[in-house]
Parts: sequence; C-alpha cells; structure tokens
Amino acid sequence: MDFDLDPGSPVPIYQQLVLGLRRQIAIGALRPGDRLPTVRELAVRHRVNRNTAARAVQELEARGVVRTRVGQGTFVADDAEGNGAERDTLFDEALDRLVADGDALGVPRREMADRLAARQRRLARAAKEGR
Repeated sequence: MDFDLDPGSPVPIYQQLVLGLRRQIAIGALRPGDRLPTVRELAVRHRVNRNTAARAVQELEARGVVRTRVGQGTFVADDAEGNGAERDTLFDEALDRLVADGDALGVPRREMADRLAARQRRLARAAKEGR
C-alpha cells in the first residue's frame, strides 16, 4: 500500500488518500475482502492527522468502496474490484479531468477528439510492435 501524498498539491490530503487507496484497489494491490489499515495506522504511515485519515475512510465508505464491520475493521468491499468498476471509474474521472483541462485551455472539443484519436493510433501501433 505504497503511495505518496503531495503536501504541495492543491488537492486536499484526505482526497489524495482516497485516490491512493482507490488506485490500490483498481490495480489489485488491495482486493475485495482485504482489511485496510486502521485509521491510526493510515495516519502514521502517511504522516497525516488522524482526522484526515478518518475522513478519507469515511469518503471511501460513502462511495461504497470499503465496508466497516463493527469490532473487526474496515475491508475492501466485495464488489469494489470484481467487475473492474473502480478501475473504470478512475479512468473515466481522469478523462473528465482531461476534457476539463482542455476546456480551460480553450482547446476545441473537436481538436481534443482528433488528438486523442492520434494518440490512440500511436498506442495501437506501439502495442502491435510489442512496445
């Protein structure tokens, strides 16, 4: 469960924790049924305030990514990865951010689509060549 937090980022630390844990689930480093570290362990491991770690866990619970069992701990939800939903959600969010950034830079949507298609062709060529 190694990922770094960036204290200089404009993204709040608890959201970085949420994203880091979601990525761990998406890549299979944390699997459905795995127990998460306690809030205290998360806080110590990532050198954050315990309330920040607790807020991250609450956010994950609200999203249905983890489930807390009273007296047992917090576990990755059984359906968190089963169909790749977390991976798909994270990827869709990344695409949404890409489009929002393009909009903010004034890149027309048609140009974004054309450039994305060009990238896709390059990726397909590289995959075909085994790169």
